[in-house]
Amino acid sequence: MRYVLMLLAWLIAMPAVSAADWQSYANARFGYRVEVPPGFKVGRAPDNDDGRTFTGPNGDRILVFGTYLVDAAFEGEASNRIAQAMDDGWQISYSRVEADWASYSGTRGSRVLYVRGVQLCDEAAVFVMLEYRNRDLKTYDPIVKRMVASLKPVGCAR
Repeated sequence: MRYVLMLLAWLIAMPAVSAADWQSYANARFGYRVEVPPGFKVGRAPDNDDGRTFTGPNGDRILVFGTYLVDAAFEGEASNRIAQAMDDGWQISYSRVEADWASYSGTRGSRVLYVRGVQLCDEAAVFVMLEYRNRDLKTYDPIVKRMVASLKPVGCAR
């Protein structure tokens, strides 16, 4: 019964993912946009304005940021980020790196990490990182799908 009450409380705190009140975040510096689910609060803009951090219930976190590809092509950048996640203790169970996009996911303790990267214009890329509780995996499946589908370049950074 306690678990049912906890689930109900969480469902009330986390609006349905099909709701029309998803927020759109766009970054003019790097030229990308992505939709963020309801219930997440946007953090302060970093000094370099490369993206934002969104925080949600239960310590859930979404990081969205652009980066310039300095030392590697997009595939190299994505592979380096996968290696860094493993160095940070994430057990990566899925990864796919293509010429213009990459995805990887894994776990660390009771947390799940999902990352999607997309190559942008002008030797740049955007990455979306979601971190959430393992027991919320099924709840986050449609959130991840919608965010991945919405992650788009919207112009070139100059």
